[in-house]
Amino acid sequence: MRTSDHGTQDRIVEGKIRDGLERRIGTDRFGIWFGDRVRFEIGPDGLTVWVEGEFALERLRGHYYRQIESIAAEVVGGIVPVKMSLWEERAGVLSSEEREAATSLRPSLPTPTAVTTDVQQIRSQPVRSIRVSSPNPIREMPPQATVRRGIGGGQLRVGSGPVSVRPSFPSSGVESSGDASVREGAGRDPGGVEDGALGESLAASGRRVVSMTFTNFMPATSNELAVTAAKLLAADPIGSAPLCFWGPTGTGKTHLLHAIRNELRARHGMPRVILLSAEQFTNDFLACVRGTGLPAFRKRYRDADALLIDNVQFLGGKTATLRETLYTVDALLTRRRPLVLAADRQPLEIDGLAGDLAGRMSSGLVCGINPMERELRKELFRRHAEQSYLPWDEATIEVLAERTIGDGRVIQGVAQLVSMLQRMYRRMPTLQEIAAQAGDMLQRGPKVVALADIEKAICSTFGITTQELRSEAKSRSVSHPRILAMYLSREHTTAAFSEIGRYYGDRNHSTVIAAHRRVGEWLQGERTLGGRGPKGMKVREAIAAVESLLRIG
Repeated sequence: MRTSDHGTQDRIVEGKIRDGLERRIGTDRFGIWFGDRVRFEIGPDGLTVWVEGEFALERLRGHYYRQIESIAAEVVGGIVPVKMSLWEERAGVLSSEEREAATSLRPSLPTPTAVTTDVQQIRSQPVRSIRVSSPNPIREMPPQATVRRGIGGGQLRVGSGPVSVRPSFPSSGVESSGDASVREGAGRDPGGVEDGALGESLAASGRRVVSMTFTNFMPATSNELAVTAAKLLAADPIGSAPLCFWGPTGTGKTHLLHAIRNELRARHGMPRVILLSAEQFTNDFLACVRGTGLPAFRKRYRDADALLIDNVQFLGGKTATLRETLYTVDALLTRRRPLVLAADRQPLEIDGLAGDLAGRMSSGLVCGINPMERELRKELFRRHAEQSYLPWDEATIEVLAERTIGDGRVIQGVAQLVSMLQRMYRRMPTLQEIAAQAGDMLQRGPKVVALADIEKAICSTFGITTQELRSEAKSRSVSHPRILAMYLSREHTTAAFSEIGRYYGDRNHSTVIAAHRRVGEWLQGERTLGGRGPKGMKVREAIAAVESLLRIG
């Protein structure tokens, strides 16, 4: 590839790529990682990005490869193969004269320490490195290893010797920690669980896992209380009350657990923060019963600096595991250690969960997370579009946000599908092409709502059971949700007043008519409703929450 005799057209193209990349990632970030210290070269084989140093190369390849590929395709008007290589490798293919001429162009990237300092200054937040300890030390890729294009635009190194696996750096600037949260037992790492969530997961260009932090979590009305509680606990964990998140799948519970763990490790120096699912906790308990015995198991979890358990509903009905969980929770609470739990329902509604454990979970702060509203879905699609192969148009984002059903993982799946279709068609696919491949991930028309759907959504929003909703109870915590259920049943279904009355406890049609009229009065007066859900919920807020649940099913 040429070094100093670039044609005018090549220099123009390279300049447009640099300008487009600076606009995409921001001037500050571009100045730190690119600026005039990384060289772009257009040649017959595509675009080559020359970078000095393994650290910088791995950082740019892991975080900016897809943006460079997308910008290059946008500038050239077609697919451009992109290769990121070490500047030292370039010297090997130059003649002595070329190497001497290129010396003045050699980039001088900041050292890892300097980069960390720059990131600290930009974010105005303290950044703390966490030492990575692993039983398998990182080994360099052998020099003779070759680079081949992988599926999704990634690069696969093929050659003799072991393939190196390097830790990726999360967007918050905190080094990803790979050390075991619990050092009991060789190779065991209950705190190293990596799980998909609302935010980001596996990038299409490789197997890189993006860290789940508060920085890349998207707050909204549906999760405002939970995010606030999570940040408060992360800021002041000592002696904090138990924290419990509950809500449908894909609303960000796992993401918040990971964000809390990262903050506790980075800001407070807690090395033994355990994050795992209830299933992993159960499997570890059973393995210890059959093997090393319970003393090692109890020491591992009860001596932890903090314990975070996801999918607590998995424990329902498992008597022995529930008993051990209760003792572990009591031990942590006695020692004033942070305890965070997450489930798909409120603790008191989890089938098979012991009452005493549900009481412990409810003794602190219980935060419900509602399904994502339309604006949040749009923002998620925009974030995925930034990482996609080609730019998206706003009309496509609007329609996909309106027609996407399910949780945040479904949105991620649709975004990955669009990116793959871009590569297949070498252009942005039409909505018809996306819908043809998306299957049930996209809603094809107005959703048919049944009385059972409204009943389920009302119970979930207000924290009551179906038996209570249909009962003769007169308390505000039950009667207000029942009245709202009758109103929404009339608004969203074709059922007659008499049919609605029979469904909600064999009431007559006049009761339903009166309920419909009463909600209309509530809407005019901004009435606050009773119930066991969020306190002080206004009528409009309650209706929005129920209708959001109806949209996702």
